[in-house]
Amino acid sequence: MSWFGWLGLLSPGALWAFAILPALLGAYLARERPRQATVSNVLALRALHVMRGQRFGGRPRLAWTFFLELLALAFAALATAGPYALTRGAPIAVVLDNSAPMEALTPAGKTRFEAAVAAVDEALGASGAGTATVYLTAPQPRAIGGALDDAGAARAALAHAHPVDAPDDPAALAALLGQLSADRRLGRIIYAGYRPIAAPVPARFQQIAVADPIPNYAIGRFTLSRETFGAAALHASLTVANLSPAPATLKVALEGDGRPLGTEQAEAAAGAAATIEFPRLAAAKVYRAELAPADGFMLDNAAYATGSSVKPVAILFVSPTPADGASLAGIPGLAVTARTPGQYTPRDVAACDVAIFEYAAPKELPQVNTLLVMPPPGDPVFALSAAAAPQVEIANWPPVNPLTGGVNFRLLNIRSGEYFGVHPWLDPIVNGPGGGLLLSGVRGGHRYIAAGFNPFPYLGRGNLPMSILTLNLLSDLAGLGAHSGGYRTGEAWIVPAGVERIVTPAGDRASVTAGALYIAVAQGVYQLAGAAGAPALRAVNLSDLGVSDLQNVPPIAIAPAPLAAAAGESTVRQPLAPYLLAAILGLIVFESLFVYRRRRAAA
Repeated sequence: MSWFGWLGLLSPGALWAFAILPALLGAYLARERPRQATVSNVLALRALHVMRGQRFGGRPRLAWTFFLELLALAFAALATAGPYALTRGAPIAVVLDNSAPMEALTPAGKTRFEAAVAAVDEALGASGAGTATVYLTAPQPRAIGGALDDAGAARAALAHAHPVDAPDDPAALAALLGQLSADRRLGRIIYAGYRPIAAPVPARFQQIAVADPIPNYAIGRFTLSRETFGAAALHASLTVANLSPAPATLKVALEGDGRPLGTEQAEAAAGAAATIEFPRLAAAKVYRAELAPADGFMLDNAAYATGSSVKPVAILFVSPTPADGASLAGIPGLAVTARTPGQYTPRDVAACDVAIFEYAAPKELPQVNTLLVMPPPGDPVFALSAAAAPQVEIANWPPVNPLTGGVNFRLLNIRSGEYFGVHPWLDPIVNGPGGGLLLSGVRGGHRYIAAGFNPFPYLGRGNLPMSILTLNLLSDLAGLGAHSGGYRTGEAWIVPAGVERIVTPAGDRASVTAGALYIAVAQGVYQLAGAAGAPALRAVNLSDLGVSDLQNVPPIAIAPAPLAAAAGESTVRQPLAPYLLAAILGLIVFESLFVYRRRRAAA
């Protein structure tokens, strides 16, 4: 509700509080009831005076203090209705950088974000009335709270803002600043961040720079890999960087599930990166790396990885004897699905990493790395020519090939098999007197291997030379040089099927929908939980050495944008309740001082 277009009430219904005003008149209508008492002296009379009775009625005797108190009660009743005055002022836009580098400490001992909030708060305190819009930059620029009534409301919104562990998007930030610069209605644009604005800075911009160069040491990528089958141990590799002006010795301490696993170090020149390796790590659910020496930006001195990030290799085993495929299930890092040739369909290939056809052949070229074991003759897809051999002999065995390395072929007990003829694109790796025994080639970006003898079933130590050869074949087909480096803060990922809630590193729970996008803004380990089964773990790190470089920060070039409407002013609600409360306090103090002085004079 507004009066005359420039005054109004936020809560007109609160005007019922004026009903309390007649109660003050009732207090003045209460009179002393006369009583008889015999006393020995005046002191006793005064003592009995505090026990006087009261009666209601008669002609009121209204002193000037009555009107003073009545005015104070009226002000209090009006304040509950939220009165305001409409004023006009130029709108203000505040862009506050809350990205990960703002967590770095300044020489004063505060974080960059705390220093930026204090500077913006001071700038808003000195500004005139007008609507204010506050924007945060990470992980994507966004307004918080909409258009706020005045600078005071904007300062309150800033008090509840906090930095995130995610970097900002420089292109999106430049676009936002360009749009604000083109908005002629804005009177002032306050930008506080660690990225400077490239010259020339527009006239309406007030830039608050918190970008003092800070030497920094950082962990970049933290990866886990399984380099060989048959072993539960993992291999960790960390990229570390010396982002300071002097050479440094960088040390990484690694722990698994809270237990120390070892410490490694590397020498890094100024502005250079190095790699630190941890081979043969014990199995753990969560790995945490800590970098030394410490610095003013501790976020990138820690990194996380999960053992589950090393995805098991999915094997599709097609054979008339599926038990041969089941023998692979005991190898760490493998997930085997067995099919008979009658059950197999080309759709099964889409769900696997490696396909193995034993005494069988596909009807079309599989779009996945494939091992053919003694394929039947007349295969139309690979067109392999083969001659059966009751006793297989090896004529040559290359010891440095990835498929044959580490195998003592003289201990291989190959009773029967087949020799392959010359093939247009499969090259022989191992030969016998009658032709090729092991062929390998690449087609359409996928690797295909054909074996003229059967390495299955997998017997482990029961047939060690053949088991090593089998692991070599699977390692080559699975591409075990690949690894998982987790996820980055600010990166959007799709919620996996079956996941109903996500627990953040801080313990906060969020309900999610499978297939929806989720953006993790805090570094650490997330739990992805569903209705059944244990939660899956997912490591999220800053993992960006460009963001960790706090000495060389490229400036923001404000993107041009079409000009908006002409400059104007906005209507702002100026609350009047604080002034009413101040007036009430003044009236109470004035009355108290007068009554006190009058009683002293009477005494």
